Amino acid sequence: MDSSWDTTYRAARRHYELGRLRDAVVRALVVVLIAAVVGGLAIGAEALIWLPLSFVVSVFTEWQGRWWMRGARRGLVAGFVSLVLPLSILRPCCGSSPMAALGATCCTMPSVCWVTGGALGLALSLMLPREGAGHRGEAALGMLLGVTSITVLRCSALFLAEAAGLLGGLLAGVVAASLARALLDRARLTA
Repeated sequence: MDSSWDTTYRAARRHYELGRLRDAVVRALVVVLIAAVVGGLAIGAEALIWLPLSFVVSVFTEWQGRWWMRGARRGLVAGFVSLVLPLSILRPCCGSSPMAALGATCCTMPSVCWVTGGALGLALSLMLPREGAGHRGEAALGMLLGVTSITVLRCSALFLAEAAGLLGGLLAGVVAASLARALLDRARLTA
């Protein structure tokens, strides 16, 4: 009797997970399609090489569900904000046209990218789901995966140090604000 129950349970569980995976793939395709259009228009064809990363991250977080998914969806929205940031914000000493930003007279400014990423990261941490105090880590990791999978498209138009600054600032902003919020929640619980 037990073996038939186990077999039935495993078959039902397998179909359930395959259905979730199918739904995750469909949602990820929508995200990648939107990212391809926005990235292609805002940055150019060189950004499209990172779309497989966006697809894999979207499938993973959607398939994981609940907190990973909620955090990643918010991260994707913030990632799209970083896509439409003008290059003149990330390289203030350059001209506003893409050709001027890649010319010999243009300087690199990783510190500006770090500050911009940090500001985006702090703003992003305010969007963490509030109701799951025990699942804040999962939501924050999902959010970081989501924002990174789209922001990396923006980084394809930057130099390595600028890209690292933008991604590092995002990471630092989210981590700092998430830790502060966790400490405040812990202080409220003990008081």
